[in-house]
Amino acid sequence: MSFPALKVEMTRQNDVLLFRPIGWIAADGHALLEEKLHTAFAEGHRRIIVDLSAAHFVSSTGLGVFLYFKQILDDAGGRLVLAAPGGSVCKMLAAANLDKALTICASVAEACSKIRLKVSSRRGRAPTP
Repeated sequence: MSFPALKVEMTRQNDVLLFRPIGWIAADGHALLEEKLHTAFAEGHRRIIVDLSAAHFVSSTGLGVFLYFKQILDDAGGRLVLAAPGGSVCKMLAAANLDKALTICASVAEACSKIRLKVSSRRGRAPTP
């Protein structure tokens, strides 16, 4: 099955980089998103919001990209926040239990306020009972 090409818009709001994937995050689409996230990280961006309001679908590989960058950004003292996922994307996140592992906000405005919260890496610490 062939999916339409994914488009990714990027805007900057102070020290927050906002990604807005438009279309299907599947097949080649997840690779494009991953490449753009890698570039942003390499350029020093540590606070990233992914606005999913225009994403029609996210494949399991696309979900893996979000988990991967959450860990990378957490380890670097940064943060990844997902915003405004639509119905099918919400279902995918819930089915994979990622709604518990990732910070997901109903709107970009909410994500902008949550991304400012201090995050510390839990790496190397004993789990909290």
